Amino acid sequence: MAALRTFIKRTYQSSKRGVFDSTDSSSTSTSSTGVHLIQDNNNNNNNNNNSSNNGGTTNDGYNSSSSLGLNGYDDLNRPLIQANSHRHHHRSSSAPVQRNRHSNSRRAEQMNQANMTDSNNTNTCLIDRKLPKELLLRIFSYLDYQSLCRCAQVSKYWNSLALDGSNWQSINLKTFQRDVEGSVLENLSKRCGTFLKRLNIENCKIITDLNMRVLANHCPNLDCLIVKNCTKLSNTSSCPNIEVCDISWCMNITENGIRSLAESCPKLTVFKAEGCTHMTNNAAIELSKYCPKLLFLDLSRCSSLTDDGMISLAQSCHQLETLIIANCGSLTDNTLIALGRNCHQLKQLDATLCPQLTDAGFLVLAQITDETLKHLADNCPNLHILTLSRCEQITDEGVRYLGSSACAGENLHVLELDNCPSITDSSIDHLLTCQSLKRLDVFDCQQITKNAVKKIQTRYPDLNIHAYFTPRTPTPTGRGRHTCPCVCTSCILCPATCCIIV
Repeated sequence: MAALRTFIKRTYQSSKRGVFDSTDSSSTSTSSTGVHLIQDNNNNNNNNNNSSNNGGTTNDGYNSSSSLGLNGYDDLNRPLIQANSHRHHHRSSSAPVQRNRHSNSRRAEQMNQANMTDSNNTNTCLIDRKLPKELLLRIFSYLDYQSLCRCAQVSKYWNSLALDGSNWQSINLKTFQRDVEGSVLENLSKRCGTFLKRLNIENCKIITDLNMRVLANHCPNLDCLIVKNCTKLSNTSSCPNIEVCDISWCMNITENGIRSLAESCPKLTVFKAEGCTHMTNNAAIELSKYCPKLLFLDLSRCSSLTDDGMISLAQSCHQLETLIIANCGSLTDNTLIALGRNCHQLKQLDATLCPQLTDAGFLVLAQITDETLKHLADNCPNLHILTLSRCEQITDEGVRYLGSSACAGENLHVLELDNCPSITDSSIDHLLTCQSLKRLDVFDCQQITKNAVKKIQTRYPDLNIHAYFTPRTPTPTGRGRHTCPCVCTSCILCPATCCIIV
């Protein structure tokens, strides 16, 4: 019986030990409980040995006379169910167990985060980890539209880089004209925002006024807009910073559309409206009223335009440098006269197939006055050669502007004033400040005398002066010599009709 009781005790203790070992072995409460159990097992084993030696009598204070040992089996729980001992262990072990559970959950979360970081690192390419975002954006800025769209499909990070507004400052959708719908333009305008500066949607015939309003609302910094041959547009709804605008062959843009464009674009310098049938005199007047800074103006094939609209443009746009009015059959010489009087900066004029323009109008346009010389003197300090032949409206005042300019003292080398009947000896005096002058032409300047030419020749002996004076009737002499009408006193070799001082 003693052997049987010992077997039962050991089996019970092993089962108890397995239950407690299933919990966290590092906790203090569990380890202390296991120590009590081991001590109880040792005490019970000693009692068993003593009972076997003493004929079944134990010293643990209970009767073990049961043949099955049930009393002894029940008594094995006695150390665990004592009130003081049970409360003590419960109080001392519950808090550490909770703390351990929290620490274990935190440790598990940290492990999960570490695993996620490792997985992200393994999924992120090396270039993303090594290069900063600014440098990656710089690299992406050299890609074309198709490459950017392909890069946007690589990953979320590359999607944000490829679709960044800084990579879409200039957009040319001319090659994608068949595929560009209004929603595409709206999405681009929302994505690019203030970064977009130049947009070309030439031949995108599906774009409407509503799409252009969305563009104007989201892209206020747009400075170049090309909507050539966008036939559905009637009003461009442009941005205030636009400087270049091309609405050529937009047949449905009306006078009100051009007026709203002019009102919203005071910085406009380049405007092209080729083939716009609604570009009338009223539209031209509105354009001249709100866009006085125009430098380039293309109004070719605007059949509704007449002299009234062009005169208004010429009177307001004094800085105009290039004007194209080809195939404008209603324009007359009055347009050329207005251009000649107001547009002194004009450099290029295309008046092809304008049948009502005559030579008289072009002569007025080509006239150069003292005001022209004043602008040259103020704005052209590096002028080397100046030819003013047959400029009959130039007077001594214009030459005075030229002689006092910055170019006269150092840079002006050649000055041609032949056939300028209004200049006198005073003009020669104004040219005495031209120290770098190497050649001076004053042919057929009837009011310039020989004394004035001698004066400047004496000041600058190396100056080549080409002069011609009206011959006088020679006085016969006994030696057969003639009086030379030029600055030379008299010479046999010099003909009586001309004199060139070299």
